[in-house]
Amino acid sequence: MNVQNITRERHSPDSPISGSPVSDLSSSVVAPQIVMRRTDTAAHIISSEILAGFRAWPVWMVMSWDDIRQRYRRSVLGPFWITLSMGVFILILSIIYSRLFHTPLEHYMPFLTVGYIVWGFISSTTSEACNVFYESAGIIKQIKLPFSIYVMRVVWRNFIVFLHTIIIYIPVAIYFKVTPTPIMLLALPGLLLVLLNQVWVTIVLGIFGTRYRDMLPIITTMIQLMMFATPIMWMVGSAENLRLVADVNPAYHLIEVVRAPALGMAPEALSWIVVISMIVVGWAFASVLMVSKARRIVYWL
Repeated sequence: MNVQNITRERHSPDSPISGSPVSDLSSSVVAPQIVMRRTDTAAHIISSEILAGFRAWPVWMVMSWDDIRQRYRRSVLGPFWITLSMGVFILILSIIYSRLFHTPLEHYMPFLTVGYIVWGFISSTTSEACNVFYESAGIIKQIKLPFSIYVMRVVWRNFIVFLHTIIIYIPVAIYFKVTPTPIMLLALPGLLLVLLNQVWVTIVLGIFGTRYRDMLPIITTMIQLMMFATPIMWMVGSAENLRLVADVNPAYHLIEVVRAPALGMAPEALSWIVVISMIVVGWAFASVLMVSKARRIVYWL
C-alpha cells in the first residue's frame, strides 16, 4: 500500500517530474541565481581587491615614500645617489658602445639614456614583483587591506626612482641639442601605458611568486637575457636581421612608446598596438587570477 502511495505521489500532476515543464522551469530559475552569485562574488573581489586599492592612493603613496626614506636613511644625497651612479654609468657606456657600433655620440647617448632609464623602471618593478606580498606579509596577516595596495606600493616606489633618474636626460638633450617638438608630449601617454602594464605584471608575478618561490630566480634570469635581446644598447637599424628580434620583443615596444617621442620621433603604430593589446589581455588575466587566488594568498605567506 505504501509503495502504491509513493508511486502515485511521484506521478501526480502536482509533483515536478524530471523532464516536465515544471522541472525545467525550476532548473532555469535556480541556474541564473547560481551564476549571478558567482558573478557577484567575482565582481566583489575585483572591487575590493583591485579597485579599492586604487582609491586608497594616499596609503600606498605614503608607504612608497617611506620605503625610499628607509633605503637612503642617513645618506647625504639620498635617492640622488641613484641619479649620480646612473649618469656615470650611461656616460661610460655611451662612450664605449658608440665606438663599437660606429654611431655618433650625439645620436647614441640620448638613445641610450632614455632607453636604459625606462628599462631600469621595467626591470626593477618586474623583479620586485615576485616578493610584493611576501615583503608585506606582516601587514597582510594582521590587517585586511586590498592586495592592490601592496602592488601599487612596489610600482610607485620604482616610479619615484624613475623620476629621480629621468632628469639625466635633460642635460643630455640640452648638450646634444635635441630640438623640442610637440611630438615629445606623446611620451606622457606612453609612460602611462608603461605604468598600467607594470601594475598587472606585478599582480600576476606577485601571486605566482607567493605560491612558487622559484619564480624570483627565474624572472631574474629572464630579465638579464631580455636586456641583451632588447634594443637598449643597440639600435634596430644597426643590422637588417635585428628588426624581427625587435618586433617580437614586447619590452622593445614598451620602451619605444616613451623613447621615440623623447627623441622627437613618433612611435610606430605597431608599438602602440602591441602595448595596448598587452594591457587589455594582461589586465583580463590579472583580474581572473585575483578572483581565483585572492583568498589563498594569506595562506601561502
